[in-house]
Amino acid sequence: MTWTKKSHQEIKEIVFSALDKNVNYSTKGVLGIPASYLDDKVFNQDDAFLDNAPYISSLIKNPNHIGCHTRGSSESFFSGTQQIERDLIEMCAVDILKGKPMEFDGYVASGGTEANIQAIWIYRNYFVREHNAQLNEITILCSADSHYSMDKAGNLLVLDVHKVPVDLDTREVAEVDVLETIKTAKQQGKKYFIVISNMMTTMFGSVDSVQSYTNALAKEEVEYKLHIDGAYGGFYYPFTEGDTSLNFRNEHITSVTLDAHKMAQAPYGTGIFLIRKGFIQYANTQEASYVEGEDCTLIGSRSGANAVAIWMILTKNGPFGW
Repeated sequence: MTWTKKSHQEIKEIVFSALDKNVNYSTKGVLGIPASYLDDKVFNQDDAFLDNAPYISSLIKNPNHIGCHTRGSSESFFSGTQQIERDLIEMCAVDILKGKPMEFDGYVASGGTEANIQAIWIYRNYFVREHNAQLNEITILCSADSHYSMDKAGNLLVLDVHKVPVDLDTREVAEVDVLETIKTAKQQGKKYFIVISNMMTTMFGSVDSVQSYTNALAKEEVEYKLHIDGAYGGFYYPFTEGDTSLNFRNEHITSVTLDAHKMAQAPYGTGIFLIRKGFIQYANTQEASYVEGEDCTLIGSRSGANAVAIWMILTKNGPFGW
């Protein structure tokens, strides 16, 4: 287990040590670095309270976590806080979602919407590159209660969205309805399915039966990739349901969205995207050649302080205090 409870003093030492490993804007020129120091007329960097405030200090130091830090080289100017983000991704993938160590990529996104779009973007590109799929052959398959980010992703990525009806009392997705929706999509020429299963929906807190999807997809013998939208339930459901198939023990699940600024009580801008190794490169932007390690994320530049915030919350409480 990589997730352990730490004292405030331990947290301070780790965060301040990480910040010391980052580039210091006060002593080193920032020309040529994808970075910017904050306006010290507004953001006072000498206040004494910062010595006891690792998160606020991280905000003031303003590390740029551009790119994805779990897959090789990244901007060396921010190596200290990047390690905190890598540790956070491992905690979430392994300790919360029961994956195997060192088998996941991921990053702290702006929120669940971005993380869901990131997954759909990756799988769209995967089907295009590996199966020579046309965009009109790919569809997003989700429930009628799924978050609006699925529609936003369809609009942005030029993909149709097929929605499975839900039981109006239980909000459950039935396998027979998934089958009918897949058959309808196939009749419309769809061959490749980007499937979203909900780990607690925003409006109802309902949880999809992932087997309803995987059983139907197997019966129809279609190519698919399965993403779990745990933006609402990711920091709640895994701790209330001991025996669940909505984690990385399920070989059908390739990626998961979590959202720390909901149940984990983190600041806004702290969504989390997690995906098995071997897929995030389908979103790599090689044109980002000035970025060391290039960029596989949708958002590009990101505040390293957001990763520090989530890591601090998890380590302050520990896995059993959760």
